[in-house]
Amino acid sequence: METAPWSGQPYRRDKPHGALRVQPFATYGQVVYLVEEDQRRVHVLMVQWVG
Repeated sequence: METAPWSGQPYRRDKPHGALRVQPFATYGQVVYLVEEDQRRVHVLMVQWVG
């Protein structure tokens, strides 16, 4: 996320270029984050373990 924040999948499929992204990690986790391109920031909104 730090070096390539746009590599995550869009959080909403109806907004594929939206700033809300989701990225899986480990085996059963995912993080939802917001990309603020103009301010060069990434805000982690939710870390979720699935299962």
